[in-house]
Amino acid sequence: MKNQQPHITPSPGTAIITQWLAGKALSPFAFQEETWAHMLRGDSGIVNAPTGCGKTFSVFLGSIIQFIDAHPTNWQQQKNNGLQLLWITPLRALAKDLGRAMQEAISDIGLPWQVGIRNGDTETSERARQKKQMPEVLIITPESLQLLLAMKGHLSFLPISK
Repeated sequence: MKNQQPHITPSPGTAIITQWLAGKALSPFAFQEETWAHMLRGDSGIVNAPTGCGKTFSVFLGSIIQFIDAHPTNWQQQKNNGLQLLWITPLRALAKDLGRAMQEAISDIGLPWQVGIRNGDTETSERARQKKQMPEVLIITPESLQLLLAMKGHLSFLPISK
């Protein structure tokens, strides 16, 4: 993230996420709120914090906030939205843990998103399902991402900006 203090504007998505966290007796860390503000402004950057400090929720929940803010009246009815977040992780074991945590949060919030995992262990049938209907969140290893990008027609299911 940039070194400037972001202007944190309350939004429908921010309110929903903050309420969800409060229901778990949690509140967002300042760096998470800063990340959300930067994401809502369209900024890009890197989140750097020690293990276990909430980096995943800073970016993952920021993506959910963006989506809710883009669909403030019907976000709970929006299904099959295509890829909204591509999460690259070098460790297969970490992918499963991330996927579980993300799907739990999505379910708790009431967002009808799906989380998919793609790595060398992903079954062919699951890869075919993902190609036909990409989940909103795809957790992928670098090697699998390379193969996915080399596939014919990858732009039809990976919304890569021009």
